[in-house]
Amino acid sequence: MRLFKQIGMFILLPLIVLIDSHLGQFVTSFFPHFQLISHIIFIVLLFETIEVSEYLFLAYCLVAGLLYDIYFFHLIGIASLLFVIIGAIVYKINSIILTNRWTRLLAIVMMTFLFEFGCFIIVQAVGLTHENPAVFIVYSLVPSMILNFLWMLVFQFVFEKIYL
Repeated sequence: MRLFKQIGMFILLPLIVLIDSHLGQFVTSFFPHFQLISHIIFIVLLFETIEVSEYLFLAYCLVAGLLYDIYFFHLIGIASLLFVIIGAIVYKINSIILTNRWTRLLAIVMMTFLFEFGCFIIVQAVGLTHENPAVFIVYSLVPSMILNFLWMLVFQFVFEKIYL
C-alpha cells in the first residue's frame, strides 16, 4: 500500500498543478488588476514531507517543478531549480515547521515568497522581463502571498486529517 501511495503521488502531481492553476485563474478573474498566483502544490508538498524519504520528496519537487516549467514558463529550469531548493530546505527543517499550525502558515508564506521572488530574479537576470521590482511586489508578490495564506487557512484542516 505504501508503494502504491508513493507512485500514486507522481500520478497526482500533474492533476494538482492543473487544479492549482485553474483555481488561481478563477480567483484572478475577480481581481483583474492583480496577478494572483496560487501555490496549492506547496501545501501538498509541505505535508508530504511526513510520509516519504528525502530523496523521494526531492523527486516529487523535481517533477512538480518540471510540470510547472512546462505548463507556465514554457522554459525548463526555473521552477525545477527553485522547487528542488525550496524542497530541500523544507525537508531539512520539517520537524520545526510541522510543530503547529502557525509555523505551517508561515512556512507556506515563506515558500511562496522564495519561489515568486526567486522566479522574478532569475527571469530578470535572463532578460525575459523588464518589470519594475516595486510593481512586481505590489501587484504580484504580496497578493500571491495573501492568497496562499488564505489557501493554507482553508486547506490546513483537511491535510491535517489526512497526514497528521
